[in-house]
Amino acid sequence: MLLLYLPAVQGKSIENVIILADENYPPYSYIENGRVKGIYVDFIKEASKLIASKYKVTIVALPWKRGLQEIKEGKSLAIIPPYRHFKDRSYMWPYSRALMKESVVAFCHEDIKLEDFITRKKTRNVKPLTIGINAGYIILSQQLIRAKNVGSILISENKSTLSNILKLHSRRIDCYINDKVSTLWEFSRVSKQSSKNFDNIYESMLVMSQTAHIGYTNSKHHHFSYKDDFVKSMDEALSTLFSSKGAQNIINRYLQKQEPAR
Repeated sequence: MLLLYLPAVQGKSIENVIILADENYPPYSYIENGRVKGIYVDFIKEASKLIASKYKVTIVALPWKRGLQEIKEGKSLAIIPPYRHFKDRSYMWPYSRALMKESVVAFCHEDIKLEDFITRKKTRNVKPLTIGINAGYIILSQQLIRAKNVGSILISENKSTLSNILKLHSRRIDCYINDKVSTLWEFSRVSKQSSKNFDNIYESMLVMSQTAHIGYTNSKHHHFSYKDDFVKSMDEALSTLFSSKGAQNIINRYLQKQEPAR
């Protein structure tokens, strides 16, 4: 009877942990054929194997803004892959060790010089540029924020990278700001699946470089008693993954699968 009882006790000690993921951020996290996939998703899955004696981790994909709201309200423990914005997201703390460093760039039509609109003051005779970003993303530099405040540029929030690049292609927006790899990934995918090309789009400027993380809820209403231990355990597991070839193999698998367009 004791032998039958012990496994049951041990089974109860395993915590079920849900980590939210952006559903529209390929190749880092996205849904394909009903499955959650991506570089960061696979990082979490592989690291989770190392802590499986204590935690069963499930990744659930949601629209980014909805996921952030769940973290803000303390309904969910963690989300991938936010940048660290201590002031604008005070409801999120701590952040995991860095998953990867991302380069946020502006892609514009070849006849657009974004720098000119950043440096000039707004005048009545100059139509402002419309710049697309993904809804809920905080990726504007201080220069772009100033340009927005004086009316030199307008910000258009759209659901996903795909919706933004389609608007960019049809000139419903002048520029699009997002992670470089993610944007090129979608350019390539859309080009392969349709007659659309993006030959008239160029990389206008580097907006910022940021590291992506697992972000944890800092809500006073959260009920995750295991949070501190999970954060420590997951960081240790990720460090083990990154110290081996495991992480680089995952990156290579995704980036070699679909070579980006120009």
